[in-house]
Amino acid sequence: MTDPSTRSAGAPPSVWISCAVMSHPDRAEAARRLADSLPELSPAVVTDPSPEGPPTTLRTSLAAWAAAPEGATHHLVLQDDAEPCPGMVEALTRMVTAHPERVLSLFCEWGSGTATMARWAALGGYGLAECADRYVPTVGILMPTPLARRLVASVSPEGREEEPDDEATARFLEGIGRPALVTVPNLIEHDGDLSLVGNAHRMGVRRSVLLREKGDPAPSPRVLRAPARVPFMSWRRARASIVRRDTDRGVYDRHDGLVRAEAERSGTSRRSVVEALDLWLDTAEAGRRLEGALGYGTTYELWLTAAVTALWAPIPTADLRSPTPAARRALRTLAPGGLRTAVPEVLTDAGLRADLDALVGAAHDFGVAHR
Repeated sequence: MTDPSTRSAGAPPSVWISCAVMSHPDRAEAARRLADSLPELSPAVVTDPSPEGPPTTLRTSLAAWAAAPEGATHHLVLQDDAEPCPGMVEALTRMVTAHPERVLSLFCEWGSGTATMARWAALGGYGLAECADRYVPTVGILMPTPLARRLVASVSPEGREEEPDDEATARFLEGIGRPALVTVPNLIEHDGDLSLVGNAHRMGVRRSVLLREKGDPAPSPRVLRAPARVPFMSWRRARASIVRRDTDRGVYDRHDGLVRAEAERSGTSRRSVVEALDLWLDTAEAGRRLEGALGYGTTYELWLTAAVTALWAPIPTADLRSPTPAARRALRTLAPGGLRTAVPEVLTDAGLRADLDALVGAAHDFGVAHR
């Protein structure tokens, strides 16, 4: 565990970020490798206090939050399969300094509603976006230390073995009116291949919506708030869907799949969407290949998702017309994030990914033109 004399580089005297890596004895080697890769933070490795019990992230995460040392202003908890990007500590310190009171998630997976928030943030030049889903991404998450202690005191794992830590954390934060923010770009990647609680098989590969790369500019401290409707491509059903938000309370409300009807109500007819898609499928080589490979239904759902992502973006239209390189990277994860379980080839077939990128780009342009 670090001490004030080894605060992260660039941190002002008022900021001291401590860190814990949460793990299971079966993953001890991976946890130690992660801890050793972050000498600036000197993370403690915290293992499941009851490893003989059923696998649960909540029990171990509470132990990791409880590991915050006296004097630390903020505490970062990393899961043992997190993969920090270059410059993570420096970028995180910048965000903590700008928003010392906020809860910060360092990762969100590419098929979530929060991923759409991250894409919008990248398009609009924001460095932070409000988490939109019913859970808070916890692959890497930071809290002010007093809030972390409050979480440990308020949440008990007893009788909640089935509740994952990301939902329990969201429930806690909702109860105290403290929405979490995700860093844009993300500061850690998730390996997505192994999971002690079985998520890798059921959920598919969960990669970052937009990972910070060497050479990216310093992230902006601007925060993008979540609107009442956040579209995304549901990886469960490969269908255009919406996260509904209660904007008065700033909390998740529900999911629904009524994107077509919502687009109609907001002034974009189904006919115009279908005609634009049909024209692209008929005239673009990528379109002809995709319809043959995936069928019309899947291409339509992806087109609709990408179109309304542009149509409903809570940022100026000018920001959508010429995406930055980072924003383009974020748009390119929309298709694999939403299709990863229905069309697993999207993870390995470079040609298919290129064709899907072309579809998302054309649908984005349609959405921008019809705002």
